Amino acid sequence: MNQSTFLDNVIDERHPMEVMEPAVFDSFLAKGWRLLGQSLVRHNFSVCRGEICHTIPLRIRLDDFQPSKSQRQILRRGEPLRTKRSAIRFSQKKFKLFDLHVQRLHERQPASLASFLNSFSAELPVQGQEWRVYLEKYLVACSFFHLGAETVSGTYCIFDPAYGQFSLGTYTMLLELLLAKELGKKYYYHGYTYNVPSQFDYKLNFNALEAMNWETGEWNAKERLPVRQWDNLV
Repeated sequence: MNQSTFLDNVIDERHPMEVMEPAVFDSFLAKGWRLLGQSLVRHNFSVCRGEICHTIPLRIRLDDFQPSKSQRQILRRGEPLRTKRSAIRFSQKKFKLFDLHVQRLHERQPASLASFLNSFSAELPVQGQEWRVYLEKYLVACSFFHLGAETVSGTYCIFDPAYGQFSLGTYTMLLELLLAKELGKKYYYHGYTYNVPSQFDYKLNFNALEAMNWETGEWNAKERLPVRQWDNLV
């Protein structure tokens, strides 16, 4: 599809944040919506390295999901870590952790944690929870997720890049996935990736992956893809 055709079929929609029944939230996720700050949004395009690209909504079939060999190794490496789960809440420690986290991003650095969450994220649009990850007394990662009737939406994750040996982004996603399976959910939604190599490629490195077709609205199995070295590309 060339750029002019793509722009003729643009999807760029926003829905105000409001309390939803969990099953209604599920239906939004199944149509490619995701949480972003004060709204739910969906868009079939973005910009990567200065060029327009397609977005690809992703989810994981939880009945079929099992961690890969490398992901099981990440879980074992995380044994020294301590985890706590609770309702989402803001704190100065999390704001400081966010500031450390965004230093690792190569482009489109968000301004604040409020770009992804709001003061009522524990209740809006459905129940919101967080995993806090500690090494000794230090908060080194925090991930935020929302619970539908049959789904879990991975909303955002922040971590201290100084502790890269723990692969904290993947580690917290695995915590969410394993909890979702334990709760008997059907799908785990983990946002968008692009149709070109990008910093979001880590989302493709999971078993039982599905991608949504924007034209048909159908979800189809997608092969797990090892993370590409996108930052070396021009």
